[in-house]
Amino acid sequence: MNSRAKSWLRRLWALGDRGHVAVEYALCLPYLVAFIYGILEVSHFAYLKTTIANTAHDAIRYAVVHGSSSAHPLTATDIASYVNGELASLGLSQGGTGVTVTYSPDSSPGSTVRVQISYPFTPFMPGFNAIPGSAQTFGSLVGPILANAQMVVSS
Repeated sequence: MNSRAKSWLRRLWALGDRGHVAVEYALCLPYLVAFIYGILEVSHFAYLKTTIANTAHDAIRYAVVHGSSSAHPLTATDIASYVNGELASLGLSQGGTGVTVTYSPDSSPGSTVRVQISYPFTPFMPGFNAIPGSAQTFGSLVGPILANAQMVVSS
């Protein structure tokens, strides 16, 4: 070994442990950020799932109370408007939201009413939607959030 290489190795050896924390931090930081992002997205999905389910239950109760024999009977369009209004009041966008209201056989007392809501899931941080090394996105893997509620019309 030449003297230049030996002096470089001596200087490197003299450094000892300095700088290893920075290297470890740089190696672990991407995993920590990805883990925190995953927690945020799972929490966001759980919030939306619960909110959409609660909205479906509110809509079904609204439909049951306003059957054909009530003072103010409602149509399926009125129930869909109610759902969209409730989602808007919660600050959730209505783009792509599908609401299906089905009366079986009609809206008279004793009939069954069913409300189905389909809400598109978009990640909380859309810039991080892509899955590394794949053409898929998180939103395409999850698909829309679906909620169903069914009840018998009382009045």
